[in-house]
Amino acid sequence: MCEVIILEQRPKATHSGLWDIGNESGISVQCYVMDNGERVLSLRGSSRAMGLVGGGSTAMVRSLSSRWISQYLSEELRQWLSLASRNELPEYISDKGKKFTPIEASTFMDICKAYSDAMIEEGDSLSDKQLKTAERAYAIMVAFAKLGLVAIIDEVTGYQDERDRNELQKILEKYISAELIPWTKRFPDEFYKQMFRLKGWEYRGRAKSPLVGKLTNEYVYNYLPEGILEELRRKNPKNISGNRNSRHHQYLADTGAKHLDNLLQQEMALMKASDDWAEFDRLFKKSMGEPYQLTIDNSANK
Repeated sequence: MCEVIILEQRPKATHSGLWDIGNESGISVQCYVMDNGERVLSLRGSSRAMGLVGGGSTAMVRSLSSRWISQYLSEELRQWLSLASRNELPEYISDKGKKFTPIEASTFMDICKAYSDAMIEEGDSLSDKQLKTAERAYAIMVAFAKLGLVAIIDEVTGYQDERDRNELQKILEKYISAELIPWTKRFPDEFYKQMFRLKGWEYRGRAKSPLVGKLTNEYVYNYLPEGILEELRRKNPKNISGNRNSRHHQYLADTGAKHLDNLLQQEMALMKASDDWAEFDRLFKKSMGEPYQLTIDNSANK
């Protein structure tokens, strides 16, 4: 009965995959994303990828305890090695229900770095076997140094898409209200007065053309976090007549409303500093770090 309780408390993989580092060495490592959010590798698979044989922790411990490599171990790696030597590393459960010994991405990176440092410093003094292990470690380190090991694990396990959905959901929860908020004035009249001035239109108060709504989406709602405008359109769809029953901003929670207010203040300041819409567009996109079209004044050449 006690054994069952222990198994249930062990982290279990929700996603798994094989990382092929993409060169001709044939090196691949089993990767997991656990239900507690950890990204880990299989210790046995990591040892095999480095050409170490004789069991997962046994082979790795024996190799890292050797005199030629020990001086290059980080303090964190020494602590991990101490646990591994005493067989005190945890056991996790794979997505197929099998037990495995995990090794964290950062620990594996430290191991690869230690072997790489030894190869650089010791050079010709290493045996062929030691050199081969160090070269494989270096190849692995170069591969995940380019891409980031956590990102690689997320990709090969298929967790990347789910992570993106989860992150979007967190943003939506902060920005979008669960209920329709009673209407309050959110867009100042000055915002529209400046828009009409820059466009050369006659401002007549509340009556506005559909083009105004299009510009509002393009220059305001589009600059809320990605996915917010799509969610607002879903919650506030057009009716049969082509209009919306509510205003988008009535669905914004406090975080979303504050972000919207800040955008409006920024845009009104740039509008007031502009002589026409093209100049505003250029200043606004420049302030947002986006590409913008430069205009050339040829009047001096006339």
